[in-house]
Amino acid sequence: MADKLTRRGFMAAGGALAASTAFADKDVAAPSPKPPADPFLGTGGVPLVVGDPCLQVPGETTMGVSWAVSGLSKGVVEYADNPDFRDAKTVKSGGYGLVPIDVSALQVRLTGLKPATKYWYRTVTTPFVDYKNIYDAKLGAPIVSKVHSFTTLGTGAVAHFCMISDTHARWDTFQMMVSKLKEISPSAVVWNGDATNTTQTKATAVEIFLNPPIEARDWSADVPVMFESGNHDFRGSWISKKEEVILPRDPSERRGDQWDLKWNFAVRLGDMALVGLDTGEDKPDAHPKWFGLANFEAYRRAQAKWLEEQFARPEIASARFKVVFCHIPLFAAKDSPEYPHDGVKIDPQDFAHWSRECAELWGPIITRSGVQLVVCGHLHRFHFDEPAPERPWAQVVGGGCGVNLKKGRFPTVVEGKVEDGRLRLVVHDVFSKRVVFDRLIDA
Repeated sequence: MADKLTRRGFMAAGGALAASTAFADKDVAAPSPKPPADPFLGTGGVPLVVGDPCLQVPGETTMGVSWAVSGLSKGVVEYADNPDFRDAKTVKSGGYGLVPIDVSALQVRLTGLKPATKYWYRTVTTPFVDYKNIYDAKLGAPIVSKVHSFTTLGTGAVAHFCMISDTHARWDTFQMMVSKLKEISPSAVVWNGDATNTTQTKATAVEIFLNPPIEARDWSADVPVMFESGNHDFRGSWISKKEEVILPRDPSERRGDQWDLKWNFAVRLGDMALVGLDTGEDKPDAHPKWFGLANFEAYRRAQAKWLEEQFARPEIASARFKVVFCHIPLFAAKDSPEYPHDGVKIDPQDFAHWSRECAELWGPIITRSGVQLVVCGHLHRFHFDEPAPERPWAQVVGGGCGVNLKKGRFPTVVEGKVEDGRLRLVVHDVFSKRVVFDRLIDA
């Protein structure tokens, strides 16, 4: 049977090794196995700990599955379009050639799925007890997860999303958001940036994205997550390798010149088209704090070209409702105290409250493409901007991880769903357990 570990809450297969006859005769416990100093040499017989699967980068015919592991292992996903797993298929991690193995995270991408279709799946993880080389290795017993399910995206899917942002590895408020997500049970979740603070190690990213120390660790095992980076998700010496933990979008969605737009998405979810953009860092590229590492201005220009092409796709253009997601807001009123902080000044003390550069690059495309709603984070407080003649789209900003009710700061879940031909936008304050905004938006 599986045991629960107290700290991380992974599901562990097996248990302590049985004592040998010699140790049993002396009534002395057998020594606990110890992993090698180099984890890539195997687990050394230490029971492997396997995390709950996390659904990522969903599409009409694709779905990503990632999960955490405590030691060197390989993994596959078994899936079927029925709960009995009749005619089930097995998919290995990686692409062609050598199957990747890892000591902390495994990833499998399912392809060739049917749009708007429910599938049942489970992960199978096998530890390498010993791995001196490919000719001298030893496998342990496979560990099979519980069965989960997901539904692919597409025009026939239920038009219902939720958005969270600015979680910043604050597990108390993250648990509040997750509890609301489980209650709402949307078709997909957009994690709209600033999941991290500064990420120096892969272990930190694995904890945040795959194994959060919260009660509902399986929060993304049945509802897929689309991730868009916030400014903090570019900070840290390891974070440039985050695709080892968060799968990029399926390569078939990209041309070669768009390869670096790894997490941008443009997908149909019922009567809605959901489009995800990356506003990047919150200061100019030449800002001294970046030490010459920033190249976001070219990144934003490339996204403008990509955005124009996505709205020209028939399945996106024909959607009754078009919703754009990005971390940093694209608008601030001229009489707002946030207006001067537009992300274009090189000031050691300043940072963007809204992105003038993104607004100038993307705003005209968004406007002429008929977008009704832009959903953002970054400000750590709820805010709503009504549409205007020169900006016919509304903008909603969700709250973050902090709580200061006097300043209007509280964690939120932003919910959008199509009801009777209208887009209903609901903002949930998950700290006070109340609805702070409820609006119907016409096409």
